Amino acid sequence: MLTVLFSWVIIAGAALLFGKAVTDGIYRSRLKDMGRPDVYIMTGLIVLNMYAQLFSLFYKVAGIACTILGAAGILLFFGRIYSCFRQRKRASLFPGCTRRRPAAWRIAAMLFCFVLTLIWTTREPGQYDTGLYHAQAIRWIEDYGVVPGLGNLHMRFAYNSAFMSLQALFSLGWLVGQSLHSLNGFFCLAALIYVCATIRLWGERSLRTSDLLKCVMVIYVVQKRYDISSSGTDIWAMLLVLYALIKWSECRESGREDGVIYGWLCLVGVYAATVKLSAASVAVLALYPLYLFIKGKKGKAIFAHVAAGVGVLLPFLIRNVIISGYLVYPYAGLDFFHPDWKMDRAVLEGDSLDIKMFARGLRSAAEYDDSLVGWIPDWFLRQGMGDRILIAAGVICIPVMLYLMIRYFRRRDYAGAALLGTAVVNFLFWMATAPHMRFGGPYIYTLVAMTLGELLYPASREEGCADTGKPSPGSGMAAASVWKKSFGIAAAAVLAVFLLQYAGRLLKLSELEAKDFVRQPDYLSWQSTQYPVDNVHIWKPDDGDLTGYFAFPATPQGNQLQVLRLRGESFSEGFRHE
Repeated sequence: MLTVLFSWVIIAGAALLFGKAVTDGIYRSRLKDMGRPDVYIMTGLIVLNMYAQLFSLFYKVAGIACTILGAAGILLFFGRIYSCFRQRKRASLFPGCTRRRPAAWRIAAMLFCFVLTLIWTTREPGQYDTGLYHAQAIRWIEDYGVVPGLGNLHMRFAYNSAFMSLQALFSLGWLVGQSLHSLNGFFCLAALIYVCATIRLWGERSLRTSDLLKCVMVIYVVQKRYDISSSGTDIWAMLLVLYALIKWSECRESGREDGVIYGWLCLVGVYAATVKLSAASVAVLALYPLYLFIKGKKGKAIFAHVAAGVGVLLPFLIRNVIISGYLVYPYAGLDFFHPDWKMDRAVLEGDSLDIKMFARGLRSAAEYDDSLVGWIPDWFLRQGMGDRILIAAGVICIPVMLYLMIRYFRRRDYAGAALLGTAVVNFLFWMATAPHMRFGGPYIYTLVAMTLGELLYPASREEGCADTGKPSPGSGMAAASVWKKSFGIAAAAVLAVFLLQYAGRLLKLSELEAKDFVRQPDYLSWQSTQYPVDNVHIWKPDDGDLTGYFAFPATPQGNQLQVLRLRGESFSEGFRHE
């Protein structure tokens, strides 16, 4: 537990320090909007993830990478202090925030979420895919950086989520004696604190679209509580998507039409795609800031944001080519490179089919229906009753959202149209690629949340109170106020129910061993056996396909060992197939 807390302090400090330096340097004239803790930390995490990916191209991501990062952080810190002292001005940590003290209930909620998230993170990583390939992928980055043809050893290494490099950077095995898996816990804690600090559950401006999306964020974190201690990529990708939609809603509700903040949110969306490809559809948001920049004849702003987006993508794409030989795995359509370590195209196509089959709940290729919509009825019936109700509600919301989009276009509320359009595209993209609730459940929640938010509050704005958010005077005012209070109570009750589920971990505190209060429980391990490949040995699980972190290097694909070859004399030179 103490090591988890220690890692969180390092992650938060590094993200805040580098995020503030980059944000204050680039958005110097817009710190009223950009000088906020969530913006600083998000920017810092993106910068740190880019650094970890770039560093992995040259060397392993471990002690030296952290030492260089720490030295740069110290220089930035003391440079900032010296600059303020020289200019004789008082430094403002968050220039975009007021100095108003948070309400007592907000502080209590933050502490509550902090304690519970710390407890949930202090567990063995139980997610199946962590034992399958997450732990191994992280160890490869810790020990070797990026390795040519690594996908030939285990095809799932070719997924190459940017998250893995960031987790390797902050696993701190070189410092604490074990590879920590606390990053998802930090992301969930940051998301919950952001919600606690900004959600509006009552008052004149309460429970608008952004607030309902924050409720979705809480629900998602609670639903993923058993995966918080694992090194899976789903949590961070979905939290990034939700954050972009929430922040977009907040900017729209405050009446901002500055393309810079919207452009920055599009960069968050681009980064989300490097974490998990199922989040790529959020990039549709970019159409609105592009419109604002073109309208304002800001060619330099367009170039700067495009260049920044390419900068975020480039390390991810380079690692893709090195690991698999493909620009984006597992999509064979983007086939521009032909290195000697390139993965067999049949493996890529088979993996792509397996992903779709798993998402649709199929067990054999004979059941796969490649038609556009013919597979949907069977897929729908395979879902649990609760998921069926949720999916049906989301589908019902789509025509309502399309109607609202048309209204917003007529009123030139292009920010609102872009928001709703992105939510619809997210859902359709998820359905077309990998419609498993694990990969895109929040996409359905956002449809429902946005529909409720846009139906409840734009109506009152149209009646004459767009700037104040107050209901228009008249006989309907009292009824609207009663409805709003009732809806607020219902929303608070839903959040309370989910947070009580989150608090359920307190009942199992007795299961923690004494050492768990100091150290985070380690990765799980499974019985494996070594098999010779050229002049080295590869581990293979004796039963099933799980290996964990310690049997390294390993692959569950026994048939791969028959065609696997080293490109040189050591693992660092990579793998190829015959």
